Amino acid sequence: MDAHLPSHHELLSQGPQLQLPPPSERRELRELWGAKLEEVAKALKVDPATMSAWEAGQHTADAAGTYSYLRLLNAFRDQLPTGHEPDWAALRTTPTPPAPAAAIPAQATAEHTAAKPARRGASWTQDEKDYLRAAFRDGTAVPELAVSLGRSERSVRWTLYHLRLIPFPADDVPDPRPKAEKPKAYTVEDKRKTHPNAYAPWSTEDDKLLAERCAQGVPLDGLSREFGRNKGGIAARLKKINAVGPAAKEAREYGEDDHDVAL
Repeated sequence: MDAHLPSHHELLSQGPQLQLPPPSERRELRELWGAKLEEVAKALKVDPATMSAWEAGQHTADAAGTYSYLRLLNAFRDQLPTGHEPDWAALRTTPTPPAPAAAIPAQATAEHTAAKPARRGASWTQDEKDYLRAAFRDGTAVPELAVSLGRSERSVRWTLYHLRLIPFPADDVPDPRPKAEKPKAYTVEDKRKTHPNAYAPWSTEDDKLLAERCAQGVPLDGLSREFGRNKGGIAARLKKINAVGPAAKEAREYGEDDHDVAL
C-alpha cells in the first residue's frame, strides 16, 4: 500500500465534508416539496428566523445543524420526481385487467364525492396501481379515477406520473412564495457609536490584559468602557478565558446575551 495514502481508519476519522447547496437551491427544494419555512424549522428544531437565515445563506449552522439540514434537503431531492421518457414498451403491452371488485373501492355516489377521500394519505397498494394503469389506458378521466379509488385528484396525477403514463404535473407544484425582507435591528456602525470595538476579533494581548484587569478588581461596566465593548461581550469573553475576579463573578450572573463577541 502506498505510504502517502491514508488508511481507511484515517479516512473515516476525518468525517464527512458537509457542503450545503446554494441558497437558491435550498429554497427551491423546500418549495417544490410544498413545505413552509416554519415546518422545516420545526423539523430541525430551530426557530423560523434562524431557519430563514440558514436558507438565505446569511448564517451558517453548526456541524450538527448543517448535517441535519443537508440530510433533509437530500431527502427532498431524492424523493422529488424527475423528468424522463415514458416506458413505451410497457404502454404497448396488453392492459392488465382491473383487480377484483372486492379489492377496488366502489364507485362513489354524489354524497361521497363531496366527502373527504377515503384513502387520503394511505400508501398505494399494487392492486390499486394495476387498476389505475388499466383504467387510465381505457380512457377513464382523472376525476373519475379519484372517486373510484377514494383518492384526491392530485394523488392520482402524481401516481400516474410515477407509473410513466403522463408528463410531469407542473401545475401541482406550488408557485414560489416571495420572502419579505426583514430589516436589520442594528448595524455594526450603530453599535460602534457607543462601543468602538464591537465585533472586532480578540487578540492574545487583549485576552491577557482583560484577565489582568479583571484580577485587579475592575468591575464589568468598567471593563466595558475600557475595552470599548458592551457588557455582554466582556462577560462572554471573561467566561471563555476563565478569568478570575469580581467581574468574572458578574459575568457568570450576566447571562448569554452577547451580540458583539468574536470568540
